[in-house]
Amino acid sequence: MQLSDMSARVSQRLAEGSAPAFYPKAEIVAALNEANRLFCLLTLGLETTKPWNVAPATTFFHMLPIFADWIVPLRLTDSTGAKVRPSRFGELTSLDSGWISSPTPGGPYRYVAEGADFVAVYPQPMTAGQVLNVTYARAPLALVSDTDVPEIPQEYHPKLVDYGVYRCRQVEGGQEFAKTLPMLGAFLDGAQNYADYVRARNKGSRYDAVPFELADFDRSALMKGPSGFRRRDAETQS
Repeated sequence: MQLSDMSARVSQRLAEGSAPAFYPKAEIVAALNEANRLFCLLTLGLETTKPWNVAPATTFFHMLPIFADWIVPLRLTDSTGAKVRPSRFGELTSLDSGWISSPTPGGPYRYVAEGADFVAVYPQPMTAGQVLNVTYARAPLALVSDTDVPEIPQEYHPKLVDYGVYRCRQVEGGQEFAKTLPMLGAFLDGAQNYADYVRARNKGSRYDAVPFELADFDRSALMKGPSGFRRRDAETQS
């Protein structure tokens, strides 16, 4: 489904018709791009492999300045194809108590990933030119032109439309917004379905990360309408 098709469907479901009055196309496109990014974040459905020229005498890195579409690492290997194993800070400290204050140079064979894009390698490279091949889950390309097509599987494109309507109606609040909550549920159902597939695929590939367990996520607070929030506020005040 092209961007023009999706934006037209969102506009139609917002009762805007062919001449939008309250929701200009730019706002609808922004909502669809938000949906696309969130879907890829929840499912880790897009991945890429790129070489990373690791700076020498450096242990800690922020990956977003290096790879602008970075979400989370899936696998790191060195130039020989040997896997760089994922670790935790505590494990590396147990292995080498001075790895932070007095690091020993060498070829990295372990790494730690924390937060949004923080990565540490152990040991730190001793010379320039140390290259690691990084497979990572990535963010999608932005939808800009009318002919742009989301990179996620085609059967999930309607879920982006569902989220786009939900996102646009947020500014209205009240019953109009409450009517779109099932669309948020449909979007999350689609993300959960695809995340289950990606999880099985990543485990089969022995990747270091799998998608968030959406099946264990309590959606109840998200799916309450405005009246539900008012009831909770009233209970708190009483």
